[in-house]
Amino acid sequence: MNNKLELYHSILFLNKRPYRTRSISQNKYRELLKGIEKVNFNYQPAYELRFLKPHTDKSKYYRDLIKNEAIKYFNHVNELVSNANDGDVKAMWVHTTLSNILVDKLNQIAGEIERLNYPISNIDPKQAHKLKDTTLCEETYIYQYLKLHLIVLYLNLQVQFEEYLKVEKLDEEDIYLKYFQESVPEPSFIKPSKKIETPIVKKKPKEEFSFEPIRRDIQPIGYSLIDYDMILNKDAFAQVECNLYDFGIIDIESCFIKNRKQSNNTLLAAIYKVLIENNYFRRNILGEKKRCTDIDFRKYLDARYRVDTTQQFRRITEEQINDAKVKLPWLDKIYPIR
Repeated sequence: MNNKLELYHSILFLNKRPYRTRSISQNKYRELLKGIEKVNFNYQPAYELRFLKPHTDKSKYYRDLIKNEAIKYFNHVNELVSNANDGDVKAMWVHTTLSNILVDKLNQIAGEIERLNYPISNIDPKQAHKLKDTTLCEETYIYQYLKLHLIVLYLNLQVQFEEYLKVEKLDEEDIYLKYFQESVPEPSFIKPSKKIETPIVKKKPKEEFSFEPIRRDIQPIGYSLIDYDMILNKDAFAQVECNLYDFGIIDIESCFIKNRKQSNNTLLAAIYKVLIENNYFRRNILGEKKRCTDIDFRKYLDARYRVDTTQQFRRITEEQINDAKVKLPWLDKIYPIR
């Protein structure tokens, strides 16, 4: 495993240099944007970047690339340090990341910004005194955005692993002065991070327990329009129940686990919504004209797991469903049943 920043190196010196891709049309970048999947933090950062809004598809494309790479890198370094066997190895990863990799990249981006004449004044409306051409603004945006993400990475990793630092801790002002000979913009683009949703840690299996999803109705289910045979893909549904167990939402007997800290009721309501949206259940009732509603499915699943999610299911928002997909990464990989 390594802790390189290969994408950033490519943007600075290789095939992704913005000034080397001027022949690529904005329409092409618009298409490329559609293929970029959002990356989520697995660990809580201390700082976040709130930068100027990009105005071209090329700058939006590079913005998403750079942001995703920063999040991936933050997650990756956290995993490297967490998986290290002892304190000396952890300190080694922290030192090489901060003092070698990030310092090199800070020096490199500073040099490129100066060489290419991409100061923040090219794009900052508070500093710009005349209209700049689109290409100059676009490329300045990309380099300044990369610079700021490197600063945020440095600050976040310092906070995350302060106990392993071998050098003096730097604040934002120190980094601006040391590497860019600049003062911090007023107001700063770097802010304290809001609390984010991070993935729930999957339970480590215990040898004496082996969860087996129950491939039938769990009695008693009471009166219900729905039964287990209305599940369209029983293997896919069984995998969902394995995930419910692995992530501490149901126990080995398929009973709901109350956990307010983890918001299990809301998570389960979000899971119901995703399953229903992806056609996990047959709506037609054999021999009847009536069709099953979303509430019918919710009642059936509630009875199966011995829980009541009436309020959560009724009130859940799209934002809460998206948060659930962050906390339960497998939920975002549920696809429609055909």
